[in-house]
Amino acid sequence: MESRDLFALFDQAGDAAFAVEPYGRICYWSDGAEKLLGFSRSEALNKHCADIIEGYGDAGHRICDQDCHILCHARTKGPTAAYDLHAATASGERRWVNTSVVVAHVSSGPSPLVVHLMRSIEERKKIETLTKEILVRVGELTGREADGIIAQGHSQEPRTELTPREITVLRALADGRSTKEIAEQLSISGATVRNHVQRLLRKLKSHTRLEAVMCAAREGLI
Repeated sequence: MESRDLFALFDQAGDAAFAVEPYGRICYWSDGAEKLLGFSRSEALNKHCADIIEGYGDAGHRICDQDCHILCHARTKGPTAAYDLHAATASGERRWVNTSVVVAHVSSGPSPLVVHLMRSIEERKKIETLTKEILVRVGELTGREADGIIAQGHSQEPRTELTPREITVLRALADGRSTKEIAEQLSISGATVRNHVQRLLRKLKSHTRLEAVMCAAREGLI
């Protein structure tokens, strides 16, 4: 496939997209990428992706650099799992995006191209932050440290029996993940995730996901 045909396909995609040559030079920047991050094509093209995206992870560690391990992995082993990135924007603020990587071999020019597909997860991150704040508050009210809430408590046996898969789903809910994200994480269908959630709500006698997370925290289940 020619690179121009590949880029035409990504122009139709719902996600923001940009592509880099094997060692990081941006060779494609979609309208969606400009809308999401604010950088114009002229600002982004021919720059190293690390200099534009300047991405950091959840723990505040730098992900994007000149020796990007994600690019290295893509060149040698293929696509990586989707990951969250706190990316720079043209306004100087940062925006949380979830990023997928596609490795594309083209018939002309440098190959392979490493295509990044990005979508905003600002709302999800707000939910995660709120959930963590709630867990800390629950810890203050119960006299337990937040880490003690997230880890299984030792002072009493949990009152509710959950399966290992239900606990995994519950922890994903505590992280603010959506049904679709949990399904992708566990390689199951959205319907199966919803079934797990419904069983969790019944077992924890809760009406909402957030209520279930708070109940599980009080019982030391997560």
